[in-house]
Amino acid sequence: MKVLGVLLLSSMVARAEPVAVSVGIEGRLEVSLPGPEWQAKPLDRAAPVALRIASAQARADGFRYDLRYVGYEPGTHDLRSWLVAPDGSPGADLPPLPVQIASVLPADHGGALMPRDTEPARLFGSYKWIIAGLAGLWVVVGFPLLRRRRQVVEQGAPPPAEPSLAERLRPLVAQAAAGSLSTDGKAQLERLLLGHWQQRLGLEGLDTAEAIPRLRAHAEAGQLLRTLEDWLHRPPGSATFDLTSALAPYGHQGSPKTFPA
Repeated sequence: MKVLGVLLLSSMVARAEPVAVSVGIEGRLEVSLPGPEWQAKPLDRAAPVALRIASAQARADGFRYDLRYVGYEPGTHDLRSWLVAPDGSPGADLPPLPVQIASVLPADHGGALMPRDTEPARLFGSYKWIIAGLAGLWVVVGFPLLRRRRQVVEQGAPPPAEPSLAERLRPLVAQAAAGSLSTDGKAQLERLLLGHWQQRLGLEGLDTAEAIPRLRAHAEAGQLLRTLEDWLHRPPGSATFDLTSALAPYGHQGSPKTFPA
């Protein structure tokens, strides 16, 4: 009779063979179980399987259950371990309820998240080689071009020409003619004139006291010197002065212009 009871109990489990479900994917099992209305154990995050009962339909000999489960560890698990009676007793006397949980990784997987490429690096198959090639091309081609362009820019901008002696004398002489030349301006004008004529006439060895009388007596050098000395004794506006003619010996070019002296 005991053997007959077990056979009758097993015959009430009308279900197909278990189908493997991947880890983390919800599986479904419809089964008829005798006895009271079984309940799923509370969720235990440390358990290898989580079970819930989607529905339970009463029958004359028990209930028809729609069981939903999620496996967290690969292998075969018996859902009886997660069923309890209303009084809390386990479902050890129930027929086996095996389910298969399949791993999402192959059996020979080493645990690495990214597969390692065991093939040798190829010239056109690795971005590192491409970057290295572009850098080398820049060194060979781009850097010389950039350097040449910099040299062209630097050579294409000639330094500003030094002002001629006439250009430096003109504003000083014009201010002297107008009676507005400062003491520093008079000293600068004197240095420019003496330095120019001492070098031109070979008088570098003479001091200022000896050079001025000789320059004043010179026909070309003395023209501007005598005029400047004459201004010291004339009130501004008492005479006219041809600035262009006076600056002609110093390389000045321009239209004649007169200033009061």
